[in-house]
Amino acid sequence: MEDAITASVEAGEQKRTAPVDLQLFYALVDNSPEPTLLLKPEGTILYANQALCSLVGRSAEFLMKLGRDVLMVPEDPRWLTALEERRLNGEFQGEVLMQHANGSHLLVEVKAKAFTCSGGEVFTSVYIRDMRPHYHSQEQLIKQQQQLQSTLADLQLVQDRSADLICTFDLQGVFLRVNNASQSILGYLPEEMIGKSYLSFIHPDDIAITDDSTAKLQSSASAVITNFKNRYLHKNGSVVHLSWSSSILIEAKKVICIARDKTQLLASERFKEETEMRLQALLSQGADLIAILSAAGEYIFASANSHRILGYSPESFIGKSSYEYIHPEDISGLQKVFEEVLQCHVVKTEPFRFLNSSGEWRWLESTVTNCLEDPNIRGIIANSRDITERKQAELMLQESEQRYKALFHLNPDAVYSLDTKGYYTSANKVTLDLFGLTEEELTKKHLYDYANPETLEKVKAEFKRVLSGESISGESSLIGHNNVYRYFNYTEIPIVVNGEVVGAYGIAKDVTASKEQQLLLEATAKRLHNTLESIKDAFFTIDKDWKFTYVNKEFEQVMRLTRNGLLGQDFREIFPAQDFSESYAQYQQGLSEQRPVHFETLYKPANLWIDVSAYPSEEGVSVYFRGINDRKKTEAELKKLSLVASKTVNSVYITDDMARIEWVNEGFTRVTGYTLEEVVGCRPGDFLAGPATSSDKVNSIREKLALDKPFVQEVQNRNKAGEIYWSKLDVTPIIDKETGGSKKFIVIETEITEQKRAEEERAQLTEELLRRNRHLEQFTYIVSHNLRSPVANVLGLTSLLGTTDSPEMRIALTERLQKTAQNLDAIIRDLNDLLSLRTGAVEMRETVLLPEVIEQALQVLPNDSAKQVTVELNGIKEVGSIRSYLSSIVSNLLTNAVKYQSPDHPLQVRLIAEKSPAEDMLYLSVQDNGLGINLAKEGKNLFGLYKRFHFHVGGRGLGLYLVKTQAEALGGQVHVESEPSIGSIFKVSLPMLKN
Repeated sequence: MEDAITASVEAGEQKRTAPVDLQLFYALVDNSPEPTLLLKPEGTILYANQALCSLVGRSAEFLMKLGRDVLMVPEDPRWLTALEERRLNGEFQGEVLMQHANGSHLLVEVKAKAFTCSGGEVFTSVYIRDMRPHYHSQEQLIKQQQQLQSTLADLQLVQDRSADLICTFDLQGVFLRVNNASQSILGYLPEEMIGKSYLSFIHPDDIAITDDSTAKLQSSASAVITNFKNRYLHKNGSVVHLSWSSSILIEAKKVICIARDKTQLLASERFKEETEMRLQALLSQGADLIAILSAAGEYIFASANSHRILGYSPESFIGKSSYEYIHPEDISGLQKVFEEVLQCHVVKTEPFRFLNSSGEWRWLESTVTNCLEDPNIRGIIANSRDITERKQAELMLQESEQRYKALFHLNPDAVYSLDTKGYYTSANKVTLDLFGLTEEELTKKHLYDYANPETLEKVKAEFKRVLSGESISGESSLIGHNNVYRYFNYTEIPIVVNGEVVGAYGIAKDVTASKEQQLLLEATAKRLHNTLESIKDAFFTIDKDWKFTYVNKEFEQVMRLTRNGLLGQDFREIFPAQDFSESYAQYQQGLSEQRPVHFETLYKPANLWIDVSAYPSEEGVSVYFRGINDRKKTEAELKKLSLVASKTVNSVYITDDMARIEWVNEGFTRVTGYTLEEVVGCRPGDFLAGPATSSDKVNSIREKLALDKPFVQEVQNRNKAGEIYWSKLDVTPIIDKETGGSKKFIVIETEITEQKRAEEERAQLTEELLRRNRHLEQFTYIVSHNLRSPVANVLGLTSLLGTTDSPEMRIALTERLQKTAQNLDAIIRDLNDLLSLRTGAVEMRETVLLPEVIEQALQVLPNDSAKQVTVELNGIKEVGSIRSYLSSIVSNLLTNAVKYQSPDHPLQVRLIAEKSPAEDMLYLSVQDNGLGINLAKEGKNLFGLYKRFHFHVGGRGLGLYLVKTQAEALGGQVHVESEPSIGSIFKVSLPMLKN
């Protein structure tokens, strides 16, 4: 340190006058990240670098003025020790609290050392280190270590308490560790399996595939295999089906495996498939997604649950190739499966990706059955299951590398932990998917939030038992994602640390599928019986010997017989051939040709007309029939009505229940120009609807038809010659009560074209009167409010002018009077513009050159802003309009776009013109990137008179009012899109007026 440094010279002056080498030293110290001080022994600060100033929030000048005491915390006794030690030993190193400018205390390490200059004067250099980051890092490290220890303890509990078999074996296949589930799954205690080869327990027929899978695992690049299935032998000799997820630890030369017992599930699936195959011909549906394909792979049938599973309606599949929905990478594999199923009976596919209606790829697996020879099906049945969640879980299993972490995240069951208050503290992906939450969101949820309200008290009682140190197991239901109830087998155990319960750990196995399957199997037997009993048709079946095998309740009521007296009896003995001659012939024909038959016949003993549908099979005939006496009467009445309707003047037509025309009278042909032969089988809305009768209105009429109530509807139609006319439709449904829904519609159409034309003229006149009234209100507003104020100001100023002799006062009053007169002039000009709007509608329409109008508007823009305007006329040159109005609209929109430009970026303005020949309309839009308008707040005042939304630039708030008023005067409209700081788009639609 140079002698030139003294306490009387300021630090800034020292730097400016120091030699070059010393200046370099100052630069080095000043830019050092380590806080540094130079001071005298008594505490006067001679120098403080920038790092110190930033640390304590003080300037160097402040510190040099007040000295060392401003940095010391008086309550900290370590300062006295530091000063004393530095005085005695010449140096000190230790921790103290330092005062910050905001009053807070900083823990720092101080290194102080005294030294003597060549002139004999003593100074002290001080180096300071902020200790807060150091201690914060130590705290974080301790927390991470504690969290790691807790995680390891949790994961150990997963292994010990898991319902699945978890084991570890070496690369030779010898078991190294087995969890307690081995006893419940295989009947062996863990110690009976440890030290033995897994080959000792595998079913002999599965040894080869298991060895092959193990070899693939050891040589695989991913070192993970999931969903591998084989069979083990239970200690009692029974066969156990297992599904494995395996991961190899190359460095440890170990393999970690998790196995799930699939025995009951496989047995249930086989039973389910057999049951659904028996019901398929009759009910055509199942619990899973079921489709029937042709030999070419096209959809013939899709079950109703396709909408719930994939988002498609069953009808949308029909006729389409199944490969349209398959992922390109999976098509070749499924083609091979399809070829294989054509050669054999049943083939199970590997998982494949299927496109749902939302554009997402869902994972499916299918059991494909060849039923082309089955006369009830004649197709290939594909029974598919959505396994997306399972597939995603398998993919997540493949990404795990660490042993305990794999045990937690690869567990196929829901694994979670709770604190003593019942809040979730951790969860695996299965648990998060169950609730549809992220881990951060779940940690804010309580155990009771998802409990079934009916079992909430039970959950509370069991959780108390766990907190008391007891382990519990059971079955319950809870509310999962999207409020769907799911069933679980669960185990909850206390987490004990140092003899104290600090939380609970839980494992829950989702048994929803098996539970629902159990309920489904119980209901399946009832479902067939209830279905046949609940249908409105009478139903019976006879075998090949013509003996009754089934009779439903409706049959008993219609035929007035009891099923107990019919079952096993010969049909021909109960119903003699002379009463059912046609029925016998039809049934015999159906049996011989093996095809359905449908006919109507009269049951003479009861004078009952019946509609019969018979379906032959290898076992006999299934017959549906219903009484149709009412329908026969209705048909007779319709014949009479058609004779009357054919002679009426109005247009009359009759449709079936699908609104298809069956009959029209001469009045229909006269009004529409169409004959019965041209329209029979067609729906009126498909060929008569005029431009004003939208598809929505046509659909609305068809929806009303479904209500089975009379209604009246006005529509615009177009006749065969293309002429437009208006009609009133009186629609009356005729319902066949005998069949419970068969119906027809009688429509009487009255032409009301002249009446509608008169209504339109009245509406136009009303709109014109309202528009003129709005102009009159604005004129009155200006006269009563804006004009009165400046007039009053003029009167007051002139009165003051006559009462003062002061020249200065006269000059000031004269200036005020001049400004008031200018305001009055502006208001009078606004009145003139409003009067022009009222009379402008009678101006002569003319052919206007649009490019010329726009060029004139661009020339008057300020500050060369016209260069920032992009004009896109799309070939439009001449338009029919009122030139003054069109010029005013364009000028006001461009002027506003320039006037309210944003200061944050360069101005950009686009003027776009488009023409619609079909509508004979001109569309003008002006887009800018300016300040924008808050439409939610200011939208209702946007086109008001004297309304302004930005006050940093001049203006009267008249421009947008003129744009809207002039556009409406031309028969057009104005639409606005705007966001603050983004910009605005003003769209003006104008009719192309005739001269």
